[in-house]
Amino acid sequence: MMIKRCFALALVLSLLATSPLMAEETWTDLGIYLFALDIEGDAQIRNVSADVDVGFDDIVDNLDLTYMVYLEHRRDKWSFIGDLAFLRLEDDESTAFDRRILSLEVELDAEVEQTTFEGFVGYRVLEREYGAADLGLDLLVGARYTELEFDLSSEATLLGPNMALSRENDRSREEDWTDTVIALRLQYGGDKGWGGSFWVDVGDGSDSSSEQFMALASYRGDSNWRFIGGYRFLNLEYETGSGSSTFDVDLDYSGPLFAASYRM
Repeated sequence: MMIKRCFALALVLSLLATSPLMAEETWTDLGIYLFALDIEGDAQIRNVSADVDVGFDDIVDNLDLTYMVYLEHRRDKWSFIGDLAFLRLEDDESTAFDRRILSLEVELDAEVEQTTFEGFVGYRVLEREYGAADLGLDLLVGARYTELEFDLSSEATLLGPNMALSRENDRSREEDWTDTVIALRLQYGGDKGWGGSFWVDVGDGSDSSSEQFMALASYRGDSNWRFIGGYRFLNLEYETGSGSSTFDVDLDYSGPLFAASYRM
């Protein structure tokens, strides 16, 4: 119900934003970014629980595919923001134990895919001029969609004189959820030169919750390109099922963020 209300509100705001009564300034920023994240927390899938502590170096070593893009359209005091991030990690390990007569070989393949999409509609509730720069505060509402997929396959082979026993085990689990999100963004700067922004949001769903914080600095010269750097923290919590159907994650994503955007 909260999500439906959020989308209804976003639709109303969109209709208002296209009204001819709105003021003149209109632009669109399209950007790509790198979130050099560490992942910490805990996860439980079925009857197996584990602590999660994955550094950026480990993610780079096992990274199979990633893309992170965002789009912001500005129309006077209204903002429309979309952010899409996809990450796929694969890890292949092989272990062998040799005891003269018998030997055991174990192969483990693990794959994790995560997709996060965020969409916001915002309105500038406060704006002040300080020389050539502006200070603005935006209030935003939206939704955060997350999809997590785990695939785990293992094969154990026991070798001995005139014998070879092999056993395979495949497990997979996919879950997705959506949080309704309220956010505040504070921005300082002008069309050119240095600027800064702070973003904080909280999200809530039927079986989930989330929160996010970003502190960013930006620079735009005489071209339409803007370069951005800073720090991002994102927490995702989700719990569903019980016993053998349990899926419970509480994960922190944190680290530096670097981006480049082009204004159209």
